[in-house]
Amino acid sequence: MRGKRFNLGVTSVLVALLLLSITGCTRQPSPPVPPITPVTPGYIQSGDHKLGYSFEYPEDWTVHSPEEFSLVGGVEKVEMFTKKGEGTSITIVVGSTNWTNLEEVKKKYGEIHPIKIVLKEDIIEVNGREGYKIIYKSPQTPTKTGVVVFLANGKAYTINYSAAEDLYDASEEIFDHVLNSFIIK
Repeated sequence: MRGKRFNLGVTSVLVALLLLSITGCTRQPSPPVPPITPVTPGYIQSGDHKLGYSFEYPEDWTVHSPEEFSLVGGVEKVEMFTKKGEGTSITIVVGSTNWTNLEEVKKKYGEIHPIKIVLKEDIIEVNGREGYKIIYKSPQTPTKTGVVVFLANGKAYTINYSAAEDLYDASEEIFDHVLNSFIIK
């Protein structure tokens, strides 16, 4: 009789464990696996989930600390990267805006930065988002700058890339890579 009770007890424990493991699996599904975005060799992926954007920047460029920037005028985040040994830079600025379309961006940008020599200006599309792009040089300094502004989610997402005129063309492929990797969710 004692052997039957022991077998019945062991069997009951095994059945209970089996039921717990089965019900535990159905009640606690595994969390979804986040999508894996491949990163281009030589680049590091960055971004901000709260502000809804991501991009890649060159792994050998210097990353500036967010504390270096004052967040004023609706600016929520600034990320800046510079090429070691020269003044070539890429800056991402995200801030709230009341701009509603790219023509308004174009007009306001002209008002904000009136002294420039425009080399190229266009509406472009990157990863399904239209943006305003301007490339210009400054008459005061030998600098060439490209700016792209995207509007989404009540924010302006601005990518600014700048270099000495004689270095701009050498970094243009990097600028294009950063721009083409920029995704707004």
